[in-house]
Amino acid sequence: MKRFILSFTILMFGSLFIACNGETTSEATTDERETLVVGMEAAYAPFNWTIDAAGAYDEAVPIYGTNNFADGYDVMIAKLIAEELNMNLVIKAVEWEGLIPSLVTSEEIDLIIAGMSPTAERAETVAFTNEYYQSTHVVVLRADSVYNGSTSILDFSGADVVAQLGTIYDDLVVQLIGANHENPLGDVPTIITAIKEGTYDLTILELPVAQAVVESNPELTFIEFTEGNGFDISYEDSAVAIALRQGETDLLNSINAILATLSLEEREALMAEAITRQP
Repeated sequence: MKRFILSFTILMFGSLFIACNGETTSEATTDERETLVVGMEAAYAPFNWTIDAAGAYDEAVPIYGTNNFADGYDVMIAKLIAEELNMNLVIKAVEWEGLIPSLVTSEEIDLIIAGMSPTAERAETVAFTNEYYQSTHVVVLRADSVYNGSTSILDFSGADVVAQLGTIYDDLVVQLIGANHENPLGDVPTIITAIKEGTYDLTILELPVAQAVVESNPELTFIEFTEGNGFDISYEDSAVAIALRQGETDLLNSINAILATLSLEEREALMAEAITRQP
């Protein structure tokens, strides 16, 4: 896969000023745009995370309006798309609940590449590309938990379960029959801290996210269930896709064509790289 290192030149800032300060990015056609503004949390490793300037490296991309940088699987996909479209890539860090409004309402971003599932509810507001990753969902908990060693989602009666607000994770908690569905929290790092501190027993995450979490937090572990013992999840909830504004058919088709060039093996290799680099 071709790579490039983003350089913020004066010309690029001039283009970005128009896109991010009052005028919408959708006023120009895809062919006329020079800058592709991508929104993500930058707090959801290994899909995306934040690095301070002192720790930045070649793979990382500056986060607009900050001194920080972003990296992760989503960043690698965004870099590939921008390069193939011959556009300057700009990453904007946006809280999860603000991503779709930033795309549709304020039009501050052109794409959401943030580990987002293309659910039917979201598709009422945004358009989705074909999947760029397919996920398995697992349970994350402390290694010393009484629930460690469970083999089925029916083994968590009495457990205090917390998940991320506005995500499939929170929707899946009800499948843990007998578990206590706690009020969801805003982001994964906050959830992980709460589980480590013993405030909650466990959470639900996608497998690559769980792998990244456990690698950084050896006191935690995750349970991946065998077929028939895990979560009942539809394709739209297990797939991960890129969101863009409805009606931008040319951009949608262009991105789908780029994604089609990535084999399953290449996608898994990129994810493995992201897990290796994640903080």
